[in-house]
Parts: sequence; C-alpha cells; structure tokens
Amino acid sequence: MNTNVIDFYQQEQRRIHGELREAVEKLSFNEWHFLPSNNSKHIAFIFLHSVRTEDNVLRFILQGRPPIWDAEKWFTRLNLPERLQGNEATPTDARRITIKDPSLLLQYAERVWQHSEAYLASITDGGLAQAERIITVHPLGNIPALQVIGQVCISNMFKHLGEINMLLNAQGK
Repeated sequence: MNTNVIDFYQQEQRRIHGELREAVEKLSFNEWHFLPSNNSKHIAFIFLHSVRTEDNVLRFILQGRPPIWDAEKWFTRLNLPERLQGNEATPTDARRITIKDPSLLLQYAERVWQHSEAYLASITDGGLAQAERIITVHPLGNIPALQVIGQVCISNMFKHLGEINMLLNAQGK
C-alpha cells in the first residue's frame, strides 16, 4: 500500500480552511471582538494568529519565500504592526488588537489559504522529502518538515477553531 501523507494533509487543510471561513464569514464587528472575560482573546485575534502562523510556516519556513503578510503589505492594509504574530501574546496583548475591517482579514486569509493549498499540491512524493527534512521552528525546536505541516498548520489550526467555536457559543451562535 502506498501511503501519501500529503493527500491527507491537503484534505484536512481544505477542511479546516472551510470550517474557519464558515465560522467567521457572517460575524459582525462586535462578534469578531467579543470578550467573555478578562482572560480571553477575541475571535479576530485568534483568527489572525492562525492565518499568520500558516503564512509564516508554509511560505517563509518551508519555502524560503516572504510571507504574504509581508509581500503584499497586509499589515498596512489592516493597519496592524508589521511583526504581529501572536505566538506569545497575553490576553491583554490580544485585546489591544482591533481588526477595523474584518472583510479585509478574510481576504488575507483567502490569499494565504490559496498559496498554502497550492504549496501542498506541489509536493509530488507523498511527503517523503518533507519527512526527511529537519527544520527549526520556534518554540518546537528541530523537527521534520512533515511534522510541522501536520502539527502547526493542521492540528494547531483545529485547536484554534475550537477556541473560536467556544467564543461563538458564548455569544449564542
């Protein structure tokens, strides 16, 4: 049996992109920024962090290309700090971030997802080379590129989707 991990990753990546899109595409500005407690991060921040992470990992770390965030100046369009990533952001830090036009954030996400899905489609060996390629990812350390794709760009994204769904539920959505 020939196992192709990349086919599975492509399927799951399309699924997480679709579920994230569906979760947020009809939210109002206030719903994007809803905070049930002082220890919470709002949906806008969680979503931005998720997309920025995928952009950084699949473009910069794995391909050596500038993230779309930088190449297309999305930080300017969204009026956000250029180096905003969110990995180590406290809830207080996250609450300071406001997405004035969530539709622009969705446009950025769509650009990232388009490029991410194309990148995975370009891997023709089922992931063998990515399994042998060791890369450094802060804070994970040195790990196979294939694991980075699965752990950071799929599993971690589903975790963030769960956070978003909890915030939606808290709003009665």
